[in-house]
Amino acid sequence: MAKIQIEHLIKSYPSLKQDGERVFVLNDINLTITEGELITFFGPNGCGKTTLLKVLAGIEPYDSGIVLIDSKVPQDAKVGLIFQNYIDSLMPWLSCWDNILFPYKLKKRKHEIGKAKEQLKELLSELKIDLPLENYPYQLSGGQQQLTAILRTLIYHPDVILMDEPFSSLDYQTRSFMQQILLDIWHREKPTILFISHDIEEAIFLADRLVLLGSIPATVKEIKTIPLNRPRMRDLFETEDFFHIKRECLHTIKMET
Repeated sequence: MAKIQIEHLIKSYPSLKQDGERVFVLNDINLTITEGELITFFGPNGCGKTTLLKVLAGIEPYDSGIVLIDSKVPQDAKVGLIFQNYIDSLMPWLSCWDNILFPYKLKKRKHEIGKAKEQLKELLSELKIDLPLENYPYQLSGGQQQLTAILRTLIYHPDVILMDEPFSSLDYQTRSFMQQILLDIWHREKPTILFISHDIEEAIFLADRLVLLGSIPATVKEIKTIPLNRPRMRDLFETEDFFHIKRECLHTIKMET
């Protein structure tokens, strides 16, 4: 059974003009995602990628179509959403520990915090991640802040994790590090992840499948399976196979402009 099922999804917003017409953002989106897939999205700025994630998160209504997560409507599914402005999602008065474990307190499941702490320690140890858990957000680097936001989502075991350009504000070195950390976490935990990127190399590097979207209103131009072996390391960027996939993707996008 599909983890996520999207059929003939259409989404529009009221026009700013006084003509009563609507501006269509998503047009007949069809996509089936199986459990444990890492799916990336790439397309022109403003084409509707973020709107699609908001629909899947259950925070944006849609005009018509079918959107199901584990056979449930998005509002009834347990969805983790990570935005680009990750620092705004962290509470400055809470330590890194307390920010990560906040969902348990929010859902009044404090009795599970001890077990969640042990799971987090095990994960960090296995991945050899040194995260200063007693520090506050302002004491963390950009990469550590983003990792805190990711771990807070992951520790609550959502049905699906939605990530909207989460690394775009990081410098190149930190971004590369976070891409590798994300792949390490995904390889260990195998959550279902939908990841928006405006960087075609990042989108290819991370993905099982890459969804190429056209200009607004967004349509699915191509769903490209990425036939690169896992686990993936940074030297993959220098291979002919990677360049070939990149050229094909850019050709598809260029046909839109």
